[in-house]
Amino acid sequence: MKKLYIVPLLLICSSAYSATGITLYGIIEEGVLLTKGKHNSPTLQVKDAYDIGSRWGIKGVEEIGNGLKAGFDLEAGFHPDDGSISTGSSNAFGRESVLWLQSPTLGRLAIGRAATLGSGLGNYNMQTGYAFVNGYGLMSWDNCMNNFQRVNNALIYMSPDIAGWTLGLMYSNGINSDTQKWSHNRHYWGLGLKYKQNSVQSSLIFEAENKANYEVKNGIEIPTIPSSPRYTINYGFEYSTQNWTPMFAYRFVTQEGGVGAAYMFGKDESITTRNRSINHWQIGLGYEYSLSKRTTIKCAAAYAGSGKGWKENGFTSDGYAYNAWQTYIGMHHFF
Repeated sequence: MKKLYIVPLLLICSSAYSATGITLYGIIEEGVLLTKGKHNSPTLQVKDAYDIGSRWGIKGVEEIGNGLKAGFDLEAGFHPDDGSISTGSSNAFGRESVLWLQSPTLGRLAIGRAATLGSGLGNYNMQTGYAFVNGYGLMSWDNCMNNFQRVNNALIYMSPDIAGWTLGLMYSNGINSDTQKWSHNRHYWGLGLKYKQNSVQSSLIFEAENKANYEVKNGIEIPTIPSSPRYTINYGFEYSTQNWTPMFAYRFVTQEGGVGAAYMFGKDESITTRNRSINHWQIGLGYEYSLSKRTTIKCAAAYAGSGKGWKENGFTSDGYAYNAWQTYIGMHHFF
């Protein structure tokens, strides 16, 4: 009798599993990076994620009917040079963890942890206009100009494509956590508009973060000076000629600490004891050669300079922004 009960149960589980299409995928990248900053010794690293972060993921989709789909995306980052977890060691799926519902006429509604609209990362990125958004070290668009990247507790809406136009909305109820009172959480807001038609792509994205500060005295919450609101404006344009794609991008960033930047020309207001001028600039050249559809060899060289305001503190995880150069050779593989 036990066998009669077990067999139908296995058949039911197998049927339920096969109703959803499951895909396992990933990327692994490794290379060697040489960096030399002015007044600093050269460093030689075995470097992963110089261009693309190594990851593995699981995604699934179910066809419900009449074009309606439900699905999920789970993606975890790792460092192949030492095997450790990246993008937050406490997160099992730190790169993305999203459940979504999509209609061909209404668009997609998603909830979970995701990369933001202007991050250059993930399934909900809308940024255009710069080839090296997060990668290639000193020539990266995010080099020394911090942008919003990933947020927890996100609600996301992506409209369907209407004559080439797409609208994106994203809100995080708590960038890290939403367990406090609503007004005490760090909130993210994102609004993006993207156009893609034939050879032209363009986007305009506004992102902001705000948090009110409170302290408790005699059991009563008293508002204190709020954190400075942080916001970012991104504009990008690109035109493909098939062989070449000229691009233009502009970003304005404000951050806690009073750093303002437009094309990285400005002053770092957090520096009070010396020259605050940054006037950051960077240039680089990268080349990729495909060995197959899934394996690519890449090399790059880059230089970044800035004003004396960043002489001591102008550095990133990939090297120094004050008169520094880098060379890199590596490989990535998709699976």
